[in-house]
Amino acid sequence: MNAKARLCASVAAVAIATAAPATAQTSSTTQVKAGGQDLPKPTTASDQNANPAAPQPSVQESPTEGGDEIVVTGLRRSLQSAQAIKRNSDGIVDAIVAEDIGKLPDTFASSALARVSGVQVTRGGGESAGVTVRGLPDLSTTYNGREIFTAEGRFVQIQDFPAGTVAALEVYKSGTANLIEGGIGGQVNVRGRRPFDFNGFELSGSLNGVNWQQSGKMSWNGNLLVSDRWDTGIGEMGLLVNASYVGINFLDATREQSLVVSTTNSANTPDTAGGIRYPDAQSLFLGYGRRWRPSANAAFQWKPTPELEIYVDGLYQGYRGRDSNRFMFVPIFGGADFQLTNLTTRPGNANVAQSATVTGANAPDGYYGSANGTTNTYQAGGGAIWKRDNLQISGDVAYTDSSYTFDLINIDYTFRSSPVRNVVFEAPGTDGGPTLNLVDFNLTDPANYLSRGFFQEYTKVGGKDIQSRVDVQYDFGDGLLKRLQFGLRYNDRDANRDRGAPYIFNLPAQLPITALPVSTESTLAGFGYNNTFPIRTFTAIPSSSIRDNLVALRSFYGAPAGRPEFNPSENFRANEKALAAYAQVKYGFDIGSVVVDGVVGLRAIRTKNRISGFLRDEQTPGNFVITPVTAKNEYTDYLPNVSARVAATDELQLRLAYTQTRTRPNFFDLNPALTVGSPPTIDPNNPPNSNDPNSNARTITAGNPNLSPLTSNNYDASLEWYFSRSGSLTGAIFRRDAQGFISNTTVFTTDPTYGRVRFTQPENTGATRFQGVEVGFTSFLDIDGLPNWAKGFGLQANGTYVDSKGDLASTLATSPNVAGQQQRFNGVSKWTYNLVGLYERPFFSARVAYNYRSDFVQYYSQEPLDVDVNGAQRTGGVIEKARGQLDLSATVTPVPSVTLAFDIVNVLGNPIRRYREFNDAGDQFARQIFYLERTYSLGVRFRF
Repeated sequence: MNAKARLCASVAAVAIATAAPATAQTSSTTQVKAGGQDLPKPTTASDQNANPAAPQPSVQESPTEGGDEIVVTGLRRSLQSAQAIKRNSDGIVDAIVAEDIGKLPDTFASSALARVSGVQVTRGGGESAGVTVRGLPDLSTTYNGREIFTAEGRFVQIQDFPAGTVAALEVYKSGTANLIEGGIGGQVNVRGRRPFDFNGFELSGSLNGVNWQQSGKMSWNGNLLVSDRWDTGIGEMGLLVNASYVGINFLDATREQSLVVSTTNSANTPDTAGGIRYPDAQSLFLGYGRRWRPSANAAFQWKPTPELEIYVDGLYQGYRGRDSNRFMFVPIFGGADFQLTNLTTRPGNANVAQSATVTGANAPDGYYGSANGTTNTYQAGGGAIWKRDNLQISGDVAYTDSSYTFDLINIDYTFRSSPVRNVVFEAPGTDGGPTLNLVDFNLTDPANYLSRGFFQEYTKVGGKDIQSRVDVQYDFGDGLLKRLQFGLRYNDRDANRDRGAPYIFNLPAQLPITALPVSTESTLAGFGYNNTFPIRTFTAIPSSSIRDNLVALRSFYGAPAGRPEFNPSENFRANEKALAAYAQVKYGFDIGSVVVDGVVGLRAIRTKNRISGFLRDEQTPGNFVITPVTAKNEYTDYLPNVSARVAATDELQLRLAYTQTRTRPNFFDLNPALTVGSPPTIDPNNPPNSNDPNSNARTITAGNPNLSPLTSNNYDASLEWYFSRSGSLTGAIFRRDAQGFISNTTVFTTDPTYGRVRFTQPENTGATRFQGVEVGFTSFLDIDGLPNWAKGFGLQANGTYVDSKGDLASTLATSPNVAGQQQRFNGVSKWTYNLVGLYERPFFSARVAYNYRSDFVQYYSQEPLDVDVNGAQRTGGVIEKARGQLDLSATVTPVPSVTLAFDIVNVLGNPIRRYREFNDAGDQFARQIFYLERTYSLGVRFRF
């Protein structure tokens, strides 16, 4: 088979055999030549594949000088395959399909998802994370149709899937009854490869070197796939083995200001009138991360007869993180000698500070941290699919085992003295934000630092499950009823968590950090893109020295040997059993030349859980009683789905859908543990405020085993025009009426045993609405009369508008001026868009991709922002400003089996900027100016 044929076969293969039932696609329409295979071309809705989870056997076309033959190329092929998945699905689905084996459009799967309309991601730590779909954050993840999770969590972070092992990412914005019940935001199915995807022997791989500009480090990414299939005396067999490695080596540098906004008075600004607002601290955070993700999967397929297929597969995902952090906190507050001099205010606003000289403030402090994280996730399973005539029966069983450990060591420090500092609260220039310099203080001299304390955290979490399912499908052929599907799924899940986090405070000993059994260094710098922050480096204790001398450090601080003991109040053991049953019918009929079809289904899930934790009652300081406690709960969810698809022509179709989705609460929130703090100590020299009954309250925190699942009613409509095999224009409107997001609520109440208490517990909040519009366009310049080189240009463009409003009364129960108000939902930008310019010819291809999202609320803070004359505290949100990111990639294919690739991520290098309002006039101070990495990658891909 020649190189071109091998390239095309990877996407022109049979549908992956997942547990979800699938029907073969049939059509009597014209066929398209691609790599030696004749493939059906989908036309009307009645021709389309019944299974939205299975890949379509479709290819992409490019007219050649030869006339009628269609040549398949990487970018075109991936775009057409993604278009076919969207066009042919029973639900509302968008997809990203790998251009070639091991080549998603981006290095990380989560970054590739950012190109999908309606999807938003957050960036940091050298990658993308925090994926939301149409504003909703709770997404389920499946791998080849099976549920998968990490440790005690409900899902897998999409960035944990190395792009080299991913064939496609399928985003289900509206579900169907045959899909595993997932998150209220939808479901992301990560599709891997199996041997029957290929015509025969396949060997492919890649290797990339990545230069991280800000950290000055290198990392390596690569993958290797080997697959073959054989005809034997007992049927056809195939075996595939695939391994991948992704490494990152980043530095995230952040200039920060305090959440607390203070007000000048006659004592701290004697030469200026009082009433001027200013943040009461500035800080610098440098986060270095060396992380890598090994991954491997294997799959075996066997067709003993044309009617029966048997498969077995396994997946391993690993994560290793070795992070090193250094943090410097510079107070702008202090004791009796604290003053702000040389105070200037913002132009045009005499009540807001612009800069000042700070004297007499508390000494700066901070920490040096070493954080190690390790994840190991294993999933193994198998099943069979039997087809005869119009009947198909499939079964699947799988076992998942996932564990995560986190080991953190922090050495806290403080300056030996408190230097004078010149601070600017909003620096001039594009980036803005805080900056400062210290007067006559040597930051690189370790003798200027004292030990303040020693913090350890060790967390160990895990999860296991056994999942099994049986699905039956019958196709009726002609008539109103096209297909009947029904099935059962059973899942038995265990989850556990243990955590210990003791702290030792030793500042009274006044010991310099040079007395610690560690080494120091002052060479690692941050802020590689500009000189806004003049402090380039300061003395630190390297992570390697902390780890190498950990035994001696524990002895120095008087900590017990070995890892810290687990705190029973933070531990739990959980078991959850769920039985799901579903039934779904597909209907279809013609009205003249208009084809109408759709699905109507219902999925019912019975859930039983049992969670054990501990009640911790601190009767006097340091003297507590531990009592085991167990909670049980059970409930039933009914999730209907109704959809219609109206195909006015072979190219134009309208979709309408109504679905219900839900997400179970996290196990940690369900933990019945209760922690009762020690009785407050009365200081005779500083008695509690007799006018404030809460000033002497006892603190109690608890989980909530009675939390309800998060639910959402979803309404969707989309109009889709497919004017070519790689060209489309689509538009959609949607609404999500969600209920029950979980937030920690704090209330003050009187308990008959403990008296006045400050009680904090997670609770379901009220209603939250998400509604908006999506538009998308994709096309190459396949215009008759243009020269062939011009037909290599293409464009992808999509945009999303989301309006979100939520009931945050529970979230901000301690904030009377916010309680009951409808607020923007955290993490949701109103506007998101992608512009991607493409060019592709057999020898050369290039992509320029710009991703933009408008500002959004990162979180709502309960820190005091403003205090009125009655003493009521005003809270507000931290707003992340609008930002666009530009990425470039290019490939050269000197010979058919080898491709050279070059990528630049974050070309602009513009920072993430976070601000907060601090008064009713809408004035803002910068909270964080966060500089992400810019990376350069050079690599090679091969395929034989």
